[in-house]
Amino acid sequence: MGLQIRNLNKKFNGVTLFRDFHITFPEDRITCILGPSGCGKTTLLNLIGKTILPDSGSLIGFEDKLFSYIFQDPRLLPWKTVRGNIEFVLSRSMPASERKKQAEQLIKLVELDGFVDYYPAQLSGGMRQRVSIARAFAAPSDIILMDEPLSGLDITLKKNMIRWFTQIWKADRRTVIFVTHDIDEALFLGDEIVVFSHPPVQILAHESFGEPVEKRRADTPQFKKMKEKLTVSLSDRSDVT
Repeated sequence: MGLQIRNLNKKFNGVTLFRDFHITFPEDRITCILGPSGCGKTTLLNLIGKTILPDSGSLIGFEDKLFSYIFQDPRLLPWKTVRGNIEFVLSRSMPASERKKQAEQLIKLVELDGFVDYYPAQLSGGMRQRVSIARAFAAPSDIILMDEPLSGLDITLKKNMIRWFTQIWKADRRTVIFVTHDIDEALFLGDEIVVFSHPPVQILAHESFGEPVEKRRADTPQFKKMKEKLTVSLSDRSDVT
């Protein structure tokens, strides 16, 4: 059945972003939402995360869920070390020794085990984002909301970041909703890829990518075919009035 949004209506700054909008997110899979800037991708994440309210409509299955976030800006606590940032979101009911153990396991998965006692200011931007990935999985959440966390990174670092993310995700599968305007990011990460139109949002395409993330390469026929379909969908401006 999945997580459902039904008859969603939402205006923001006088713009109708969603009008009688419907979408279903499968649980324990990674759904990527593609769309042009300003189409409502981040607003939808905020609606799901309950930081803003819909004008009307129903969000079904989200009621008792816990959320963690990965933003474009890592938003780490500058006065805490790498390990401290991750331990901070772990359950306070957990013994200190167990918090330390779990934090160090996550740090190892994102290949930062030599930097556990470094502070954010001592890390590169890519390293800080790796910490934010580990922190999102440390938090006791059911759903991870990702708001363009790979924006501004070069293609090699993006691929590595996706690898680090999926290493943790395969060991701890959660529902992930990831918004981006970059087709390659969606293709390298998403199980489900949904293309949004300009507002009021319509779903222009919904593709499922069955190939495992670790086997995806930009030069394969399946990748090229999917990229072409998504590119055509994103260029469809017939909904714009």
